[in-house]
Amino acid sequence: MNIRPSDLPLLVSLDALLELKNVTHAAQRLHMSQPALSSQLARLRVLFKDPLLMPSDTGRGMVATPRADQLASPLREAIGKLSLLGKDSAFDPATSSASFRIAAAADAIGTLGAGLAGLIQAQGNRKMRLEFVHVSSDTRLDAFENGELDLLIDHAQAVPDALRLRRLRDERYVLVQRRGHPRGTAALSAASYSRLAHVQVAHAQACNLAIDAQLRHLGHTRQIAVTVSQCATARDIVLGTDMVATMPATLAAERGHAPLDCFELPFPLPDMALAMAWHRRNDAHAAHRWLRERVLDLLVPAAPAAAVPAAARRTAGRADLVLSVS
Repeated sequence: MNIRPSDLPLLVSLDALLELKNVTHAAQRLHMSQPALSSQLARLRVLFKDPLLMPSDTGRGMVATPRADQLASPLREAIGKLSLLGKDSAFDPATSSASFRIAAAADAIGTLGAGLAGLIQAQGNRKMRLEFVHVSSDTRLDAFENGELDLLIDHAQAVPDALRLRRLRDERYVLVQRRGHPRGTAALSAASYSRLAHVQVAHAQACNLAIDAQLRHLGHTRQIAVTVSQCATARDIVLGTDMVATMPATLAAERGHAPLDCFELPFPLPDMALAMAWHRRNDAHAAHRWLRERVLDLLVPAAPAAAVPAAARRTAGRADLVLSVS
């Protein structure tokens, strides 16, 4: 006997017939006419080379043959497994053993890591895993395609066009210096900005490229004294030296007790909105939806826009900003 994919509807009908042993009742369950189901039963008899169901001597319903009784249990099990294919698997953050790999920009990883870890701990879940990884910009799409990356948090312009994207918040970059810095508190020019000793955050690639491009356009070059991997490290160096750093104002304000002064940059930067990106195959995945919703809770100051392809960018204006964080 050779069962083809086109025979699967016949097996569903056979399952109902073997359970109810009545063509009329089985046809009602399957939402089809009695003649149509009788025709399928005839085809099943040919397929299995067995009558399968025979009229009862009592005149009520039908009686299964030994071959049909033999088929009933494995057929019921197979139909049950097939039915699971159409169901979205349940996700319970309190018990799930899901593992998420996240690549996050330097200006988001602190808030995001602490927030997500706190949420998981609050659920009492010791099986769920978070892994924050660094993936270079030229291999991000491959990492998503290969299942090596679940979520990307970075500036919108750094997200590959093929990914799904949702803007999280607009980022305002400022120059940060320690309180009492010898340069004083005068407004910055491109020349004075360039002469300062800078701490650069290597993972803030989109910001670094934009700053250097603007300075080249104005005929200046930034003096990079130290390169670090995280904004928090840059902030600590700035606090203890006369070096400066350029970082999002939100990060400069995170450490409210630190004696920091923040100044508006002397040149415009392109749209530096922070965005969340993922592969479209995970749009409806229950665990991934939960993760994305928690990221929105942690990083979005207001109601977010709908998810769009990364190629559809929106721009935001700039506003002057001078802060003193004390």
